Order: sequence, then C-alpha cells, then structure tokens
Amino acid sequence: MDEANRALIETIVKKETFSKEEKAFILERLNAERLEKQKFQKDSSRQTKDYTDEEKHRILQELNEKRIREQHQTEMKRIRFLDKKIYTFGSKKFYKLKEMEREYYLEVETCKNFSSRPAIVSLCYRTFGEMKKREVLLKIEPHSEKIFISKDPIRVYFKPFALEEIHKEVP
Repeated sequence: MDEANRALIETIVKKETFSKEEKAFILERLNAERLEKQKFQKDSSRQTKDYTDEEKHRILQELNEKRIREQHQTEMKRIRFLDKKIYTFGSKKFYKLKEMEREYYLEVETCKNFSSRPAIVSLCYRTFGEMKKREVLLKIEPHSEKIFISKDPIRVYFKPFALEEIHKEVP
C-alpha cells in the first residue's frame, strides 16, 4: 500500500460523512477484499483430500453407527406410543400413565415434542368432572419404552412410568 492510500485511509477514518471520491475508494477496497476472500475459498475448495482405506472404513463405520442410532430412536419413539389407549376429555386426547398414585393423563399433542433433555410438562388429573394440571419434569430415554417423570422439579428424581395399553381380547 502506498503513502497516498495510507494518508487517505487515515483521513477517512476520522470522518463521519464522505465525499463521492471517498465513497468510491471505500467501495473499491471492500470489493478487492471480497474478491481476495473468494479466490482463497476457491483455492482451498479445489484441494481434495485422498483418504486411506482405514480412514474410509472408519468414516463409513461412523456414518453407519449414526444411522443405526437414529433408526433405533425413531423405532423406540414409535413403539413408545404404539397400541396405547387414548382417552378423550372434551376436545383433547390423553394417554393415561400407569402405576402412579392417582390417575394422571398426558396430552397426546405434547408427546410429539419429548426428548432426552428434561422439560417441564403439564400432567392432568380429574377431580369431580374437571381437569386440573400439575407441572412435572419429564424426559425420555432412547433405549426405554417408559417415560421418566420427576414430580419435584427442584429435587430431581426421575421414576419410570408406562402408558396404559389397549386391552386386546383373547379368543
């Protein structure tokens, strides 16, 4: 960079409004920087890496393990809610949780958003014809069909609970 450009840059830095020549100079500099970056990116993207057979095998194995994990998670999600009895109260549909101290219901719509990260969810229970809600901490484990619930969000202790299944008639 020559002295004239350096002096021009120093005067431009101090200003808040620019003349037409200064604007053109600034745009020229920005365009030159952009073109340099593009050239560098093109040069680096053209270089291809040759992998050894071991690296190829390792990469394929990692991809296969990832695919199997994702497949297992989707299968467990499907199994977790397959053949479960659905209760309808008003216009909402619920699953009933088994083995709890009272009849708690979990809204079907909220079940789509479960993950292995704990989240605060509302469980519903019936009292004299009306539905009341109770906030609990809920999560799922990818390897289990059960839903893990902690009744106290402060003192976290997850217990596994299953959903009530549809009773199949045996002939």
